Amino acid sequence: MISEFLWVHRFLVYLFLAFLMSGLTIPILTNEPLKFKKVSFIYTMSFQGIATMVAFAGLVLLYAGHLSWDIYSMTMVLVWGVMIFIEVKKYRLIKYANLTHSETFAILKSGFQKISILQILILVAMIAVMVLKNSGIL
Repeated sequence: MISEFLWVHRFLVYLFLAFLMSGLTIPILTNEPLKFKKVSFIYTMSFQGIATMVAFAGLVLLYAGHLSWDIYSMTMVLVWGVMIFIEVKKYRLIKYANLTHSETFAILKSGFQKISILQILILVAMIAVMVLKNSGIL
């Protein structure tokens, strides 16, 4: 049963990574400010949904598997919180910005991509740490 929980958690993490990588296309494909704002809202809500599924699956694995709260578990929770915080801040910036100015719109599109790349790097780093832990290197 624990192996199934682990598989689901791993699948959701990789689904989340694919979702983050697909988010890199949003600033490229949206050239209208109102459309960018709407797509950003949908992206943020989907982001939060998938991130919460990952966290829930991890917590179920932690408790069902009677695993301990080690530094890696705490780091995963911290990474989840940081990523949610960054995403909410990004969306609030886009939501309340005056996108009618072309410079503001260009800066926000660039910022969207940079933040998405940062989130991808954070997730990949956490995946790498867990792979190294499971292989016995850490």
